Amino acid sequence: MTTLPQIAWAAEEPGEQLPQHASEFNIAPGPLDAALIQFATAADINLSYDAATLEKQITKGLKGRYTAAAGLAVLLQGSGLEATPKTGGGYALRKAAVSQSKPDETTLPEVKVTAASDTTSSSTLSKDYAGGQVARGGRVGLLGNKDMQDTPFSATQYTAKLIEDQQARSIGDILINDPSIRNTYSRSSGRDEFNIRGLTLFNYDVMFNGLYGVSPRNTSSLIGIERVEVLRGPNALLNGMAPAGSVGGSINLVPKRAGATPLNRLTLSYMGDSVLGAHMDVARRFGAEQQLGIRLNAITSSGETSVNNVRDNLDAIAIGMDFQGERLRLEGDFNYQHRVTRGRGGLLFPPASGVKIGSAPDADKNFIPKWTYWASNETSGALRAEFDLNKDWVVYGALGGKEYDFNSLQASMLLQNPQGRMLIRPSRLNESISALSVETGIRGKFSTGPLEHEVVLSNSTFSQENRLLRLNGSVSASSIYSPVNFAEPSLTLSGHLPKVSEARLNSLALADTISMMDRKVQLTLGARRQQVETSNFNGTTGARTDHYDKSDVTPAVALVIKPGEQLSFYGNYIEALSQGDTAPSGASNAGQMFAPQVSKQREAGLKYDFGRFASTLSVFQIERPAGFINPATSRYGMDGEQRNRGIELITQGEATDHVRVLGGLAWTQGKLTKTEAGTNDGNTAPAVPKLQLNLAGEWDPLFLQGLTLTARMVQTSPQYVDASNTQRIPTWTRYDLGARYAFMAGKTPITVRGSIENVFDKNYWLSAAREGLTVGAPRTLLLSVSADF
Repeated sequence: MTTLPQIAWAAEEPGEQLPQHASEFNIAPGPLDAALIQFATAADINLSYDAATLEKQITKGLKGRYTAAAGLAVLLQGSGLEATPKTGGGYALRKAAVSQSKPDETTLPEVKVTAASDTTSSSTLSKDYAGGQVARGGRVGLLGNKDMQDTPFSATQYTAKLIEDQQARSIGDILINDPSIRNTYSRSSGRDEFNIRGLTLFNYDVMFNGLYGVSPRNTSSLIGIERVEVLRGPNALLNGMAPAGSVGGSINLVPKRAGATPLNRLTLSYMGDSVLGAHMDVARRFGAEQQLGIRLNAITSSGETSVNNVRDNLDAIAIGMDFQGERLRLEGDFNYQHRVTRGRGGLLFPPASGVKIGSAPDADKNFIPKWTYWASNETSGALRAEFDLNKDWVVYGALGGKEYDFNSLQASMLLQNPQGRMLIRPSRLNESISALSVETGIRGKFSTGPLEHEVVLSNSTFSQENRLLRLNGSVSASSIYSPVNFAEPSLTLSGHLPKVSEARLNSLALADTISMMDRKVQLTLGARRQQVETSNFNGTTGARTDHYDKSDVTPAVALVIKPGEQLSFYGNYIEALSQGDTAPSGASNAGQMFAPQVSKQREAGLKYDFGRFASTLSVFQIERPAGFINPATSRYGMDGEQRNRGIELITQGEATDHVRVLGGLAWTQGKLTKTEAGTNDGNTAPAVPKLQLNLAGEWDPLFLQGLTLTARMVQTSPQYVDASNTQRIPTWTRYDLGARYAFMAGKTPITVRGSIENVFDKNYWLSAAREGLTVGAPRTLLLSVSADF
């Protein structure tokens, strides 16, 4: 008897089958045994059978959207076998009692996805939405996991399937699909950074399984990641204060876990001029009831990218473990990443206001000296536990940390005129960072008359210590259009790394989601008290130069109204908290540290689920404090404000049979208000495009089973570079094309993928965020082949 491991969940009562959901399958004709293994893996079901009964059996394959039972019926058609449900979940194959007739694929029922357990548990993974590119819901900070129709915020959860199909190597490769987000850096830069709703989100502030300070600092390999979860807008109540002060939204990386069936997957890849890679993904579950799961991902890649003199080397490993007990759930992760990027991209600082920005340089040529490099070693780990006190109350805790070692030879670049003249100053930088995150809490539910309450109390602590040495070189002249080939400068650092700063963030949060009318109305009320304590130190003497200890309370209120199962209205008022600015050098009060900054968001929207296609329409306003230097007094003050107002339309799912769509548009009006002496009042905020448009589609042509064709268009309207609105970069549009083909080689499922990004090899300024310019990547070819052994 060949038995695939039992699925992790079980029926609520003996003999009761959990609600099924329809999934997309694309299984080529071939041996029945191999097809069933591929089906069970994709459907994440337990399937047991006698292997001898399948010898020399052939199936016509399976293409389309099916429930598990309906899909098995199609695969088994003509075999004389049938699939019968097993107690506790899963299926067993047996000889058919009566002759089977061919199922009518056009009349197969579509079963609505229904939660089988309390989805607020952080260990519960929401089901994929139709098409498999996004999920039905995800983590909403301390509120736990929520279905998209119950989430009072704009959020999207991108799946591992999308990561694999788009051959994504970093978070930025996935978020290029999101109309509310734009990458600050291009693919070849070796760094991730994002603008969400017109506000910067640093990669430092990306969470790993709900914890800050654990994910890689510069760019995150996605080999061990199951979901990339995006929540748009400020979110201090939900996640606490982001360590680097990002306020535009949040990104959470959900780690992979072992599924119900064994996995042995090898992926070989090629990118750009010569970047070759090999990625292994292995998963197993152990124990009489398959309680323990282990998943191992490892990758090595190296070679030249599509940009001249840019070389990327990556070695990474991700180990994820989980234990699913009757009342206790445990998760553990270990991650190591070593990355070296040479000739790496960076910010090009613009000339003084009033000086025009010239056209974008040739992206292939690379105006950054080839001797520049970033080298990082990062080791991190995380533990998370949940224990059911009873059926209504859960206590939980999480612990995570990271050690980051970094050395580089990089260049600061200043553009001087429209003809492309620039100044370059090299610097040697060595840095180490230690970070630790701790979270504890209790979550429960109770009723008061007709009202249902879901209450959570959370306490979290984040601490970080930075050590750093820097040595600057002399300034040289070059050009972004005709780069000068400089010799590598001789800059040497020696001695231990002195401590230059430390920070500690403590917070206590309480939230209550009050539901009534069978959860058709859900009101969330909450507040978080956040304490920010930071210190700066003299790197030479070790003496503390500045100390800062402030606290603030950030409230939130959110409402969901569901007139029906398909339609959901939502609204929220929520705040974000970030460390106060420090007056820059050159200001009369240089070094002065200001109180925490509070950003505020008001948002309203609606969500409609057509069953296989869903859309979110939202309107929002975000007000964020801004600092300026008074030209009359040379004093820096936090007296200004940036106000972003916007409308977003997010779409996802299956537009029709065999066609999947992902995209939308974002219209944003970024305005400066309360500026120093009113000089720039009413001006458009820098790096806030008025219109961002995304449209990505996949089509499974019927003429060749297993083939999928893909296309994507990304457009971004002009961006101002300076606050006085005298400089701007033009609209850019990028087109991508691709294809993949899934087939069986004997009993081995194989998928071949290929794509071309920036098909027309357009040169363009990618972003003007953080008062700097970056260049988009040139035409880039990506190829890969995956095999499940």
